Amino acid sequence: MRGCRPQPACRFRWRRETLLRPWHRVHGNAKTIARLVGLATPLLLAGCAPQSVTEQGAAIGRLYNLFLAIAAVVWVTVTGVMVWSLVRYRRKDGDDRLPKQTHGNKYWELSWTLIPLVIIAGLIIATVRTQSTVLHQQPDPDLTIEVTGFQWSWRFAYPESGVQVVGSSRRPPELVVPANRTVHVRLWSADVIHNFYIPRTLFKRYAIPGTANEFDLTFTTTGRYDGNCAQFCGFGHPDMVFTLRVLTAEEFARWVTATGARSTPDRAGTAGG
Repeated sequence: MRGCRPQPACRFRWRRETLLRPWHRVHGNAKTIARLVGLATPLLLAGCAPQSVTEQGAAIGRLYNLFLAIAAVVWVTVTGVMVWSLVRYRRKDGDDRLPKQTHGNKYWELSWTLIPLVIIAGLIIATVRTQSTVLHQQPDPDLTIEVTGFQWSWRFAYPESGVQVVGSSRRPPELVVPANRTVHVRLWSADVIHNFYIPRTLFKRYAIPGTANEFDLTFTTTGRYDGNCAQFCGFGHPDMVFTLRVLTAEEFARWVTATGARSTPDRAGTAGG
C-alpha cells in the first residue's frame, strides 16, 4: 500500500491498515501464545500420576516428580528466553539494521555446557538411589506370596499358611495382603511371558517361564485396587485381571484363618476369595 499512499483514493485504505496494524500484531502474539499453551498442555497432563499405595511406588513417584519438575523448569526457561528474544529483537517497521552480533562468549558457552551436565549427574544419582530402595529385599519379610501367571489368569499361593487362590477367565482371583508389612513376592510364569501390574503401586514386573522374579512390596493404604497382565500373552490376555485387597494386620490374620478352613484348591477362583 506504500505505492498508493499519496493518492487521495487510497488514503482512507492506507489509514485503516495503519490503524489496524497494532491489532494484527496483538492477534499474532495471541495465536503464538495459544500454540505454546497447546504444546504445554500434554506435558501438564502427563504429570497426573496416581498416588502410590506402596513405599516402593512412593519412591518411584518422588523420582518421577523430580524429573517432571526439572523438565518444567528447563522448558519454562528455554521457552521464556525464546519468547523474550522474539519480542525484544523483532524487526521494527523501517528498521533494516542488524542487531549487535555476538560471535562467542566463553562464559556463556561454559555455563550452558556445565548446567546440563550437573542436571544429568543429579538425575543419575537420584535414579540409582531410588532403584536401590525399590529393589531392596528384606532378609526376613513378614509374608511371602508365590504369584504364578498362566493362560489366562493368576494363582496366588501363601506357603506359610497353605492358602491358595486360583483364578479363571470367568472368575478373576483376589490377592489379599496386610498393610504396613513387608510382602515378599516370588513371581513365576507357567507358560509364556506375563507382566504383573497393579497401577496404584507404580510398579510392575515380568513373569518369565523358568525364572523367579522376586521383589518386596510394602502396602501403606488399605482398600481394593485393580491389577492386570501388562504383556500381551495370547487371545485370552484381556481376561488376566485380578483384584488386590489390602487389609489391616488383624483383618488379614482373620482372613487367613477363615480362608484356610474352607479352601478348596480345585474350585477355581474361590479358594481365598
